[in-house]
Amino acid sequence: MALIHCAECDRMASDQAAACPHCGAPIAEQLLPTNKRAKQPADRHVGFVLGVGIFFVPAVFVWFLLRQGHSVASRVVGFVWLAVFLVGVASSERTAPQAPATSSSQSQSDKTAEPPAPVLEVSAQQLAQAYDRNTVAADQQFKGKLFKVTGVVDSINTDLFGKPYVTLRGGVNQFMEPQFKLDSDHRNYAAGLQQGLHITLVCRGHGDVAKTPMSDECVPVN
Repeated sequence: MALIHCAECDRMASDQAAACPHCGAPIAEQLLPTNKRAKQPADRHVGFVLGVGIFFVPAVFVWFLLRQGHSVASRVVGFVWLAVFLVGVASSERTAPQAPATSSSQSQSDKTAEPPAPVLEVSAQQLAQAYDRNTVAADQQFKGKLFKVTGVVDSINTDLFGKPYVTLRGGVNQFMEPQFKLDSDHRNYAAGLQQGLHITLVCRGHGDVAKTPMSDECVPVN
């Protein structure tokens, strides 16, 4: 029999005793070699980085909770959050709005739709006189705005880009007749026009060039 120091209370106890008479710590376990003592796995804690990963990408990081040492509570919370995350993703995909399909018939009807109702109605002569009197005032009244214009065809031409336009009689002289550019969809309409024909157009004012009124985006009414 020998006396040893108790590893718990550091007081003397017999190596034959089952437990330390002072603190009750088992003596037999203290006599085992250090490398043969039973090792208890240390508890793992969910660190900050892992917690952020589980919160934002649970489908990837929640599986780390299956490693040895994580508590049952941590695993339950992690997998519950994974289930909530997946349900939310599935719900958002089902409720995502879908762009309405545009059929070819709808596109065709848009092209043939009636032009928007203009605010002003004016004759080609009144338009030319307005610019001859005061260009600034005429721009405020017509430039950038839709208006309905009526007049007699003086000429049918194309610009530098091949787009058709007509001039209507009513300018202050024969060299300053108001010009009205047609859109590309109405090239055939321009091809069928003749001098002296009375027409009505819905146009957007485009200012003037040397007091010659210019209009574009014109659509025939009659």
